Amino acid sequence: MRTETARPLHDPAMDVPLRLALERASHDHPGIVTGASAYLCDLGSKRYGQWRAEADIYPASVVKVPIMAEAFHRYAQGTLRPDERITVDACNQTATSGPAPLVPGYEATLAELVALMIAHSDNVATNQLVDVLRRERVTQYMRGLGLSTFLLGRKLSGSEPLIADPEQVGRNRLPAAEIGALLVLIACDAIDGSAQQRDLLGSCVDDAKLAAGLRAGDVFMHKTGETSEVSHDAGILVTAAGARHVVVLHCQVAPTQERADAEHANPFMACWMRHVREGL
Repeated sequence: MRTETARPLHDPAMDVPLRLALERASHDHPGIVTGASAYLCDLGSKRYGQWRAEADIYPASVVKVPIMAEAFHRYAQGTLRPDERITVDACNQTATSGPAPLVPGYEATLAELVALMIAHSDNVATNQLVDVLRRERVTQYMRGLGLSTFLLGRKLSGSEPLIADPEQVGRNRLPAAEIGALLVLIACDAIDGSAQQRDLLGSCVDDAKLAAGLRAGDVFMHKTGETSEVSHDAGILVTAAGARHVVVLHCQVAPTQERADAEHANPFMACWMRHVREGL
């Protein structure tokens, strides 16, 4: 695939609007976000800006995008088929969102698992895919694409206690700069199954974070993620005028007293996106 021609160049002038948008969002929504990293790539000029985009903030469900990419890579290699049927294991059960059909013994196709993982952020589908695809192969593929610090280290848990994962090899890692780089490759048709991956990202049902700060006619193909302490959104934006960008915001969040998922950060993220969108 054409990964080298899809790599953008850093433009320091593009860093400033990201920082200013964070300052404005912090002013309008104080005391919620304690730290953030951001990445913005203009796919027309192949230039990007960033704000602390290498920061190691836990990626939460944004880590599901590399898992999706690995699935399409394996389809292209011919080692797996999207219509292969997989029996859901009891060991992969955890709290999750969406329709949640994946009870133990349920037979799902690989395509169904990937779709549930991206559209509804289904954690059971994710954990089953980790077993099928193998976490070490996902990590190897991502590092080969240039995501040099990426690690798929453990399965995902929807609540505490964390799911038992005897094969875990560390804490998941996917900085804003690296999910941004992967989304650039997907946007530029530079890796296997890029068009299909964009379609799946377009099916994400969570529109309360960056999507809430966009304008009428904008299209956002993205993946969100959150825990009680982080809130993220990362995607490919096509504006109503046809301009194409990759936009990523990772936030560290002051948790609520109940330690619920960090939905209280959504207005901050939408505000940041509105300010960034003014310049696009």
